[in-house]
Amino acid sequence: MNREIKFRGRSEYGAFVYGDLIQYENGDVAIFEKKLTKYGCEATEICKRTKVNAKTVGQFTGLCDKNNKEIYEGDILVCIGQREDNKGRKYFRKVLFKNGSFCMNVPEYNVDSYLHHHIVNGELGWEVIGNIYDNKELLEETK
Repeated sequence: MNREIKFRGRSEYGAFVYGDLIQYENGDVAIFEKKLTKYGCEATEICKRTKVNAKTVGQFTGLCDKNNKEIYEGDILVCIGQREDNKGRKYFRKVLFKNGSFCMNVPEYNVDSYLHHHIVNGELGWEVIGNIYDNKELLEETK
């Protein structure tokens, strides 16, 4: 596999933790910050996991913003228009996973657009400025 699969989630202490996700039969989820081997983990490592709030879990998209910061599901991105018709206008987008793909919402057209197209193929410099958990005020900008 040539892409890194990892997750983040907020712990009960309020900080995000990053790593491999595990879900238990009762619905609880935890993240192992140390990479698991193909055999899982050793008995001594089983306690080195952090329980996280399932509602805050987001997957790494495999992409980075213009500052090389990793982009996760649930992040809020911004870019500033460069064309003559939108020069200086700020565009805010929420990253989501929909129909098997990472997307960003485009509320002015009521559609979701492939994230990869905008980050890799796009000419604009998208930047992570927050997430839907810590920056609820930015959600208004994405509408």
